[in-house]
Amino acid sequence: MAVGASAVPGPAASERRTTATPVHPPLPDSVLLRIDGREDVTLRRFTRAVSLLGGQPDSLTPADRDRFLDMMVEQRLLAARAVRDPRPWGASDSAQYRGERDNILLRAALSERFSEVERRRRAQGQPDLDENNMGVAARESLMLELKPVWDADLLRLVGSYFAELPQPTADMSPRDQIALAAKVPAVPAAETLKVLVRSTLGEFTVAELLADWRRLSSVYRPRVRDDESVKALVQNSLFERVIRRAAAEPALALRHEVKAVMDDRIEYHSVNSFLQRDVLSSIPTDSVTLLRHYRARKSDFDRPASAALALLTLESERAADSLAQLMTVPGAAESLAFRAQRSGVRYTHLVTMNSDSTLYKLAVHTGAHGVSAPEQVDSGWRVFKVLSLDPRTPQPFSAVRPQVERSWYEEESERRIRGLLDSLKRTARIERNEPALRSLVMRRSAGG
Repeated sequence: MAVGASAVPGPAASERRTTATPVHPPLPDSVLLRIDGREDVTLRRFTRAVSLLGGQPDSLTPADRDRFLDMMVEQRLLAARAVRDPRPWGASDSAQYRGERDNILLRAALSERFSEVERRRRAQGQPDLDENNMGVAARESLMLELKPVWDADLLRLVGSYFAELPQPTADMSPRDQIALAAKVPAVPAAETLKVLVRSTLGEFTVAELLADWRRLSSVYRPRVRDDESVKALVQNSLFERVIRRAAAEPALALRHEVKAVMDDRIEYHSVNSFLQRDVLSSIPTDSVTLLRHYRARKSDFDRPASAALALLTLESERAADSLAQLMTVPGAAESLAFRAQRSGVRYTHLVTMNSDSTLYKLAVHTGAHGVSAPEQVDSGWRVFKVLSLDPRTPQPFSAVRPQVERSWYEEESERRIRGLLDSLKRTARIERNEPALRSLVMRRSAGG
């Protein structure tokens, strides 16, 4: 050994270690993918997702399989990224979730009530009911439990006030019909504190009935003519109270199937809030940016070619033919359309290739100021006069700025989200169960 050289002993053979890629145990047959060693995409989960996304789980090609798997991976990676830095949601997501949570719990409580009625009916050998009839049966069953005591005279009195409500007619304008449908019975104040029914839930007054009536959309308000109709309204209100009381029970929100639905909505709003806050909120919408986008896609904002028509549909071909002949008289169609518009009926229509390609092509074939031959349609015989044919027309930026901003925001949002997803996939560790994936497609093909 050379003088001055220091001998550095090497490690003993027993101490030597070999660096190697860790070996993961094979995935179970039921698992198609594992993401970052923490989340499994099972066959059952994949099949459900394909159905929800509009696919056919029983007839997947390899390309379909991989496309849906890729969508699921992106969804799970984005969800994991959103919950990594949990922060309060925005006002919109918070408000939406509160409404969704209430609806989920109400539907769960209603389903539980329906299931109870269904079990009793089956035990008695009675047939199953559809949803509407099940609602009636559940309400009647509840009345047996509540043991209501009705004020018959007050029911008749309140029914008479409901019966006095004016009813809309077909010759009224839509605005007048809506206004009438929104009216509330003119019950004297002294009557509103009186009790319509007493039950194990307590007292139910006329004032409570009128409050529930006001909350009903005018579109769904039933026609109330007598005491029996009023009784049905009260029973519906009592049924709703019972369901809302059941929905407020803490145990309901902890049930596995209910919690799973709510967790799904929490994840959705967490992702949406994350994207809005960290990805989309910084998208610029200043005039310079929008003007650049407008100039790059100027033709996208052109006013489309269109046809203005005076169009009517009549019951018989003979009447339509007579009208077509009248429309050939200069000014007749225009005058008819103007008079109709003043009376609240709209006979003038603007059509484009996007709104109604068949009618637009027929208008172009008929030509400006031409009158179509009567044509049979579902509602009768249609005839029209082409008032004008307008070509595709470029629009200045000032006239289409809202459309430009919407187009730019949608395009830039898609670009940013796509960039984020690609980045997440590059750093993710995806374990594929190739035998299970091959078997998935082969099994579906064999079944077809």
